[in-house]
Amino acid sequence: MKKIIYKCIALLLVLTGWIPVEAQTVYDGQIPVKIQRLRQMDDSVQVSIDFDLTGLSVASERYLTLTPVLTNTKGKEHKLKNIRINGKQQQKAFVREVELNGLQRQVASAHHSVIGLNKETRDIFHYVTTTGFESWMQEAQMIVLSDLCDCGGETRQQLSDKIADRVILDGTQPYRVLPNVAYIRPEVETVKSRSESSDIFLDFPVSQTEIDPRFGNNPRELAKIETIISEIRKDANVRVTGVSIAGFASPEGEITFNNELSRGRAESLRNYLASRSGIPPQQYRLGNGGEDWDGLARMIQGMSNFGPKETVLSIIRYYNNPAERKDRLKALDGGRLWEWMLNELYPRLRRVVSRIEYTVRGFDVEEAKQIIQTRPQQLSLNEMFSVANTYEEGTKEFGAVFETAVRVFPNDPVANLNAAASALLDKDLTKAERYLQKAQRNTPAYYNNLGVLNMMQNNLARAKNLFQRAAEGNLEIALKNLEEIKKKEEADRLLTN
Repeated sequence: MKKIIYKCIALLLVLTGWIPVEAQTVYDGQIPVKIQRLRQMDDSVQVSIDFDLTGLSVASERYLTLTPVLTNTKGKEHKLKNIRINGKQQQKAFVREVELNGLQRQVASAHHSVIGLNKETRDIFHYVTTTGFESWMQEAQMIVLSDLCDCGGETRQQLSDKIADRVILDGTQPYRVLPNVAYIRPEVETVKSRSESSDIFLDFPVSQTEIDPRFGNNPRELAKIETIISEIRKDANVRVTGVSIAGFASPEGEITFNNELSRGRAESLRNYLASRSGIPPQQYRLGNGGEDWDGLARMIQGMSNFGPKETVLSIIRYYNNPAERKDRLKALDGGRLWEWMLNELYPRLRRVVSRIEYTVRGFDVEEAKQIIQTRPQQLSLNEMFSVANTYEEGTKEFGAVFETAVRVFPNDPVANLNAAASALLDKDLTKAERYLQKAQRNTPAYYNNLGVLNMMQNNLARAKNLFQRAAEGNLEIALKNLEEIKKKEEADRLLTN
């Protein structure tokens, strides 16, 4: 009775060119196979296959034939010459018959090679041939038919194993890896504490602390802070928990007096807002910024055409004593530079920084999808992550959520890691690299995403190392990325052979 077994190996279809099937063995797994070349060149197909016969066993009276076949889904096929592998007794009988009957030419026509299986021939057999190319072979796959039989024909085993998905055609592009990125779900924010800050540049008469709402730029500046407080207080989703106010003075005059002046001006703004905003005085916290040397340094640093920039900055950085700083600055250019700063720069240092602090209620995912469009700062990273998961990975909407998250939380390591993953899917390697510099490190997800960046930059050795570290942390997609590298290396090798 004949026994017929058909075995198919699963494969991954890749549109960018041929790649080998993941499990490359034939004859029920007994013979590992490696495709060295399967490529169209002009009007021919070049074939090079390594068959590993080291573990093969064929009964003495039997023989096995291995027949490579090009075939497509529409039933077209082209059989290449087979390899006949004889058992010990079968080889003796075969050689005797060929020699007695002069069948050498017929054997050469029927077989690519005939092998008598023994210790010496149990090795890698290099199958190399060329056959004519036909148009249907553009979509052809390669299978190997394994046919085991004996002289009596009582038992026969036939196997069909797919070893290649397609022929590499002239002009085929290099294999493009399919990156698998990792995300980290942010922790739930039990209490969503938020704040909004504003610099208020109030005008005061010399040495005065009381606010005159009609003096100088005060109408515009006061309206700015009042509008912020009003918008927050009328938002039903939030609850104001406090207002922090810190006053700053410009660094002319005596330091003790400047400290008193800055605090007095902060108290004046507190009293003004408490009488108009509806936030009671006990919810205000006052701070004393004192002389604003940091603000002066930032201002000068940003001036591109300021000749003595480095001299002034070095004085501010080197001398810690404010009185000595002032003396050094007053001595520059006969005092003219000091007078210029006094008139042009110092008025902008007389400011009050206010910060309105509040908490935000939690949102379900449908509410969060609306809030992210208008006031994304009211969402937690966890809520944004839930919104992102309502979209298909890699879509414009999906990526926009992670971009919003990293804009609202620019220094958060999880926000940066997830934004990097999204940027990698979008093939924006510059942005991905920038986000990874601020991402949560020493995690499997970080190693994986950094590996994807290197893989897409074709730094395959470094990518392998990173994926292995990620896999050690039980991140399964890192194993998929290692497979992608393996496929690319094999495809690249085949393209260059």
